[in-house]
Amino acid sequence: MPTLSIPAWSPSLEVGNAIIDADHKETVELLAEAAKASDADLPTHFTAFAQHLRDHLAREEELMHQYGFPPTPIHVHEHNRVRLELEGIAKRMAAGNLALVRGYLTEVVPEWFINHKNTMDSATAAWIRSQGG
Repeated sequence: MPTLSIPAWSPSLEVGNAIIDADHKETVELLAEAAKASDADLPTHFTAFAQHLRDHLAREEELMHQYGFPPTPIHVHEHNRVRLELEGIAKRMAAGNLALVRGYLTEVVPEWFINHKNTMDSATAAWIRSQGG
């Protein structure tokens, strides 16, 4: 898989919901910090990124439930997949596999983030707006 560039925050990454957009901005910032961290600092930065992402996913799920988003189970299933992935990466990091962590941050996460934002999160935000949120 080719290395992708870490997205820089821009209005093109917004989905039109202030809560989700603020979280996404922080996601991009923490991802960039983790990706460029030294090996010595990578565990701290990855841990901060992973915790933020878990918190963000929980906030999105609260919004989906609050506004009765019909495909909530599908979206939550994807969030759960990512949570398990983060857990697995953290275990490999604890075992000293920093190259895998760095590859995850620079190759897997950027592609996932853009695809997830463009599909599931955009649909969620559009539904919330349609419900007056």
